[in-house]
Amino acid sequence: MTRRLAVAGAVTTVVALPFVADAYTTAVAARVLALGLLAVAVHLLSARTQQTSLGHGAYFGVGGYTAALLAAAGHDSAPLQLTAAAVAATAAAGVAALALARLRGLTYVLASLAVGMIAATLAATAHSVTGGTDGIAAPAPTLWPSNIPLAAVGLRYLWLAAVTIGICGLLAWHARSPFAAAAIGIGDTEQQMNALGYPVTRTLWWAHVHSAAIAGAAGALWVHATGYLNPTDLGLATSALALAAATIGHHLTPVVVIAATAALVIARDVAASHLPLAGQGPLWLGLLLLATAFLPLARRRSSSRPAEVRP
Repeated sequence: MTRRLAVAGAVTTVVALPFVADAYTTAVAARVLALGLLAVAVHLLSARTQQTSLGHGAYFGVGGYTAALLAAAGHDSAPLQLTAAAVAATAAAGVAALALARLRGLTYVLASLAVGMIAATLAATAHSVTGGTDGIAAPAPTLWPSNIPLAAVGLRYLWLAAVTIGICGLLAWHARSPFAAAAIGIGDTEQQMNALGYPVTRTLWWAHVHSAAIAGAAGALWVHATGYLNPTDLGLATSALALAAATIGHHLTPVVVIAATAALVIARDVAASHLPLAGQGPLWLGLLLLATAFLPLARRRSSSRPAEVRP
């Protein structure tokens, strides 16, 4: 009951934000939702299969460029762009995961990093398609069937919030499926699952593809939130932030992962401009990550400390 109340409170806060916050705060929150959904995609893969990806920025970029190119071609329907982005990212991951699903541990991390670097390099060099390092702009999408333009910041935010909440709801439902149980079993005891006859490689392939579909949807939402995409948006910094948020929310709910994304973005982009050493967002982000990494150790030390005996 407590968990349900917490989730309900979080959803209410997310939906109510554009009605009580100014335009700048709402715009930042929209970007947080897009990046938070990317972190949820990484979390979905890592929490179940123990596969730590530093390359999901590639699928984020595939989805974002798909949405932007559709918008440039006159297809301004937000649901159409979102669906196409998820499908394109799924197709890209389907190819990449043929190799990635066979790797484990640090070799998987290295290979996923290579996928992300290759994607960012291709985006920077394919000027005729992506605009190269100048990026690509996208007009505000519309909502079908009434063709409501999402030009206002509040409307764009509510669209992102609706999609994010819907996807998180689907993930909560899917978490009870036999596939999710098999993926968790493979992450915990792969040899035993393999001995029991489970198709380990195929299951990991599907897990990677499912995760990439959400990352592609997040890329489309990023374009809807910002109206722009360039190669740096799908680089290592984006993948690392998503992995950091997923790590903070490890074995917890997507709500916690999105909240962690908000904290990281605020530390990197907002708080850094008001703290000493202004403009050093990566410094404050790094300090926050270090504090988060050592927090479990501090908790274990405090819990293992013997209780004080009073006379």
